[in-house]
Amino acid sequence: MMIYIVTLLVGFILVSGLSFFKKRRGLSLPPGPPRLPLIGNLHQYDKQEPWKTYQKWHDAYGPIISLKYGQKTVIVLGNHRVTRDLLDKRSGVYSSRPKMVVADRVTKGLHIGLLPYGERWRIHRRLQAGFLNIHMSQLYRDLQDIESKQLTYEMLSTNDFSDRFHRYSASIIFAMGYGKRMLRGDEHEIQEADALIKNITEVTMPGSWLVDAFPIIKYLPPCLAKWKQRGDEFHGRETSLFSQNMGRALESTAWNWVKNALQSKDAHKVSTEEISYLVGILYQTGSDTTTAALEVFVLASVLYPEAVRCAQKELDDVVGKDKLPSFDDIPSLPYLNAFTKEVLRWRPIAPLGLPHAATQDDEYMGYSIPKGATILPNIWSLGHEDEVFENATVFRPERWIENPNLPLDAFGFGRRICPGRHIAFNSLNIIIARLLWGYDIANENNSADPSRMRHFGLLAQPRHFKASFTVRGEERLLAIQREWKEATQDTEEILDRMKAKLASVSH
Repeated sequence: MMIYIVTLLVGFILVSGLSFFKKRRGLSLPPGPPRLPLIGNLHQYDKQEPWKTYQKWHDAYGPIISLKYGQKTVIVLGNHRVTRDLLDKRSGVYSSRPKMVVADRVTKGLHIGLLPYGERWRIHRRLQAGFLNIHMSQLYRDLQDIESKQLTYEMLSTNDFSDRFHRYSASIIFAMGYGKRMLRGDEHEIQEADALIKNITEVTMPGSWLVDAFPIIKYLPPCLAKWKQRGDEFHGRETSLFSQNMGRALESTAWNWVKNALQSKDAHKVSTEEISYLVGILYQTGSDTTTAALEVFVLASVLYPEAVRCAQKELDDVVGKDKLPSFDDIPSLPYLNAFTKEVLRWRPIAPLGLPHAATQDDEYMGYSIPKGATILPNIWSLGHEDEVFENATVFRPERWIENPNLPLDAFGFGRRICPGRHIAFNSLNIIIARLLWGYDIANENNSADPSRMRHFGLLAQPRHFKASFTVRGEERLLAIQREWKEATQDTEEILDRMKAKLASVSH
């Protein structure tokens, strides 16, 4: 054991010294807070709300700052100009992902979100695009229609909005991915997946393991590296779950993403296990992100009633009182669209975005960005950039109408932009429209606190609070009950109707 530790320490000192020597000979890294020997800025890492700490450092050191977390160089981008310059205009250099040792141990190269940029990533992306592109996303509206009608109906008898949002998000992904809706929200498939997601999130959370800051520790044997044992355990559980769900999808008579991927012309280029991950990961990412964004919607609604009244007036004028808003109404609801965009800006659910990595040495603004550096777009700082968003701390949907060209950063940048963004935005629009049309939403016990977010992994959500949903009159009550009762609720019928639309367009 002692030999292993001494060898690793010597290796670490040599690597650190070589890195320091290189920097002294060339351009310097972007500025940042002072560092300590060996650990760099690790002692300053904020596990609660790191995006706000980074925002303070941007104010002190500029829009592009550098940090050292052990051996890892992290470059944080704090305004739109530097973020677009690097992640959009130089996407060829910044389209990869950094090495995340523990996360890689869990997924073993099967997670498209963690794959480095290259041919294998492009194959996975093409497979996903086959059922996530903007054209396909419009065909899922029948499913989003019935799911959002169920959600609107459920809110007549409960105020547990977070639980119902999660049922909606889980059911949408399972229906599209595997051909089965989740009618209750407590089904075995959901419980199993959620338990696994929670555990994996804890295991892979930034700052949880020293090996992510000092990758040289990865050469320790498993008996000295607890993270290797846990990573292998969770990989086995994850693989088993995705494989089981894939088997159910193939047995289903309904159309689903699994069948779509297997029929793709690129299917022979990947393993069956990779396809199971391709769909399984979409549940892991899609269910929690949509739920979190809808919780932000409720938070904004209870804190900014004037914005809600403006949205409700527009809905009343366009839709009336005796029918729910539909997707056909959305283009005629500019304030509603602006409301949704403001939800995504005001409290971003991925406030540090997803990390990018430099695939080669680069120079920007006279600074050195070394190959392998982790690049973090501080979405929180971008959304609160006063030069772009006036009075950025205020929830104000009007800004998107006054300037339709404002940047929407929630879905990422460059080649790594979120492939499911069209589905997500459609879900948010139709749910926000129907809940604002049908209900007055109030803050219970002044429990809503916008100042702090609860943080796990890369995702942030409002801290738990209570809100009441009161239906806006008898006519709306009857409309909600009637449309839910009359809706087609058979999953296979909905998906087969969607498949028929797809076939007619293809021919």
